[in-house]
Amino acid sequence: AASIDDCVTDVRRAVEHVRRLAALRGLETQCLASGGSSAGAHLALVAAMIAPGGPATVPEPGVAAVVALNPAGLDLLAFSPQLRRSIEQRAGIAAGRAIEYSLIEFVRPGNPPMLIHHGTDDEVEPIEHARRFRDAMVRAGNECTLFEYEHAEHAFHYPGHSGHFDDVIDATARFLLDRIAAN
Repeated sequence: AASIDDCVTDVRRAVEHVRRLAALRGLETQCLASGGSSAGAHLALVAAMIAPGGPATVPEPGVAAVVALNPAGLDLLAFSPQLRRSIEQRAGIAAGRAIEYSLIEFVRPGNPPMLIHHGTDDEVEPIEHARRFRDAMVRAGNECTLFEYEHAEHAFHYPGHSGHFDDVIDATARFLLDRIAAN
């Protein structure tokens, strides 16, 4: 079974592969963005915020921005010890190592701009975690925009699921186009 470390390595390899392909085609690699939904958003954020050498190493700016749709793992230490152990087991994190994947622990000046879409009734990652993460990012001098969707649960953004798909796509496109224009 793949561990979370294997998944993070795969995401980093994918970002590097796309960067190489973009450079070969004469595209500006500083305009690349990454993102994902739920655990995929967590992986995109880990790859953007934590260097391959570990938290003591400053990550290279692999992407110019990250879009996270109802991300998991923003504040793993806010969960009860029992729930945290369950998350570790399900995610392939060694026991007691949740802090190494709790994104709020890796907020530093220079993190890439981020857009987070999150439902206020998300049952996987409470909205309070997303708000704390955004506030920590802003305090560190980073750009972090949080769009909250009232009464939306986890995975609210899919077409036909809750009626938010068009809003999510429009806000994401505006965010990314603003980042490209800034570069």
